[in-house]
Amino acid sequence: MKLEHLRMFLAVVDAGELAQAGDRVGRTPAALSMTLKQLESELGGPLFEGERKIRLSPLGIYVRAHAQRAIAEYDSAVAHMLRYASGALGTAKVAAVPSAATRLLPRVIGQMRRQYPQVRVDLRDIDSAAVGSAVASGAVDFGVATLPEPLPGILAEPLFADRFVLVCPARHSLTKLGRDVRWKDIDAAEFIANGLCARFNVPEVAALVEGSLLTVRNTTSLLTFVEQGFGVTILPALAVPAADGLAILPLADQSAARSLELLTRRGETLSPASQALLGLTRTAAAELALAWS
Repeated sequence: MKLEHLRMFLAVVDAGELAQAGDRVGRTPAALSMTLKQLESELGGPLFEGERKIRLSPLGIYVRAHAQRAIAEYDSAVAHMLRYASGALGTAKVAAVPSAATRLLPRVIGQMRRQYPQVRVDLRDIDSAAVGSAVASGAVDFGVATLPEPLPGILAEPLFADRFVLVCPARHSLTKLGRDVRWKDIDAAEFIANGLCARFNVPEVAALVEGSLLTVRNTTSLLTFVEQGFGVTILPALAVPAADGLAILPLADQSAARSLELLTRRGETLSPASQALLGLTRTAAAELALAWS
């Protein structure tokens, strides 16, 4: 028994006669009559009382109720499958370093909500090593981070270069330099080291870390210490929000940058919802890189 045959049966029931039903479904009255006879043969009884197709038989009443339910469920399932395939349904899971989670992904998720309001987004705000592990294990669909070294099976696609800046209290003497800050301008005794300093293979930075009297690894705490006058630090620009108590100064060393990367599992096809979020992330990153260039 074909679903299309049940649709034709319901069309005849709704129209009350073959000619009008045929116009609705694009079939001739003869074709509809043959379909109804085939259904009755398969069911083993008449669907209508008499030949005029006006009054349903008890079997017809029963078949109509179940056909309506079956067709509604089928149409709903097809609609959901099409929406899922287009990225309009489903769940997208992403992990990102805190700077990307707070400065890049809000605009991405905002755009996602406008285009696909029924997609669920699961965002994990973790450090780069944890982002890499989450992507590798399949706990998330993709990640935004800076891998210290390549991970097996993980494809790292550069998103944009995030320049490091010097962060100091708003009235610090370095704000009066009138030029980009050089490494030698920074006093190691007031330098606050952080976890990202280890990414630099620069003797001057190593000397600053060696001479530092304070190390703070959490970015929020680090910025609080700087704002309260404990010293100065260096961070990627994306990691530093605008604040009245902070000054953000460019560094003279043009190589002082990290590459934020888009991490995916090599050879794996993401769900349509995740593909949509991934595409919006690429677009937002490109716009951000253009704005900073």
